[in-house]
Amino acid sequence: MAGGRESMAQERRESMAKKGDTPKRQLMVAKLEALATSTPYAPEAQAAKAKAEELKIHRVTVQVRPATDGGNPGEVAIRHYFVEGGNTVVMCDADGAPLHHWEVSCRVALLPDQTAEQVARRLTRDMHRGGDTHGFYRRLRYPSGGAPV
Repeated sequence: MAGGRESMAQERRESMAKKGDTPKRQLMVAKLEALATSTPYAPEAQAAKAKAEELKIHRVTVQVRPATDGGNPGEVAIRHYFVEGGNTVVMCDADGAPLHHWEVSCRVALLPDQTAEQVARRLTRDMHRGGDTHGFYRRLRYPSGGAPV
């Protein structure tokens, strides 16, 4: 039975490795990295590496709710982003498709003193807060005196 599980896992890996299952962005990054390692020309290799780095999807993990002593482990939000044109952060899903949020702009230009990761962390916090504090299913917060009558 163990052999059956191993062969099923192998088939699953092979099916995931097919070209049709891989997003275009990741295919382009793989091709550019292969070009950078195979070309004998240094300027071409540097240009390919720079373009591959620009197309890479980065992952950011942000703590959005702290842990408490009462046994609450807290909460983190994991988001993905890429840098477009060297000066714009675009929030995306794991495959590279840009996200759309009803309250937070998912495409933000970098200021001179900011890094892409700083902006992505801020956007992740803002996106998480926005989904949490608005809408029908939000948590109701009453004044400290109790519910209004």
